Amino acid sequence: MSSVAQRIEKIMREHSINKSELAEIACTSPQNVTNWISRNAISRKKAQLISEKLGYDLKWLLYGSGENVRDSELNPVEWESLSEEEQNNGRFVTIPVLDVELSAGFGACPTMEQEMYTLPFRSITLKQRNIPIDMAKVVKVTGDSMEPRLFDRDIISINTADTRIRDGKIYAVRVHDLQKVKILIRNTDGTITLRSYNPTYADEIISKEQIESGDFQVLGRMWWHSSMDD
Repeated sequence: MSSVAQRIEKIMREHSINKSELAEIACTSPQNVTNWISRNAISRKKAQLISEKLGYDLKWLLYGSGENVRDSELNPVEWESLSEEEQNNGRFVTIPVLDVELSAGFGACPTMEQEMYTLPFRSITLKQRNIPIDMAKVVKVTGDSMEPRLFDRDIISINTADTRIRDGKIYAVRVHDLQKVKILIRNTDGTITLRSYNPTYADEIISKEQIESGDFQVLGRMWWHSSMDD
């Protein structure tokens, strides 16, 4: 990844944050984030703030060298290579991976929320994003409606404590008996739009009646994702 702008955009994608949220993390303004991208440059002080809070190698962010370390999932080999002391020193937490599929398509029937295994995350990740450890879950995506943002077989983590709709964010939802992952938009008439990244999928409108009857439920907001093919 050759440019500072590309690396900043990668960070925002990986943490599912926008310019305003990155600006808050870096104690600056959204306009400055825009400037970093347009000018392909960032100050060392701000780069260090982002690196420390989101867990990236400072040299990677500034120069593209060093290791691109995400403050999130470690692969199982990396986790097993840590000593017992390192695994239990509070720097890492484990989040359950559930036997649940969220459809990036027309909907997936819910399955039993059986824990298959756990993934290790650095505890600072959850602390910085105010995510209760016991409210974070990892599930699998199926289908292509969220491409190129999410692909079939990607895994995502949702914060089940975060169910307040913020327009344009990605959420896991239940519509009747189907579970989906979609962009949510709250409309002025009280309805909710479910939108896909893939333009071949039409918007779905959730009526006020569906909301009031319990036929629609926000299960949690996506805060992290990873490709199974990485």
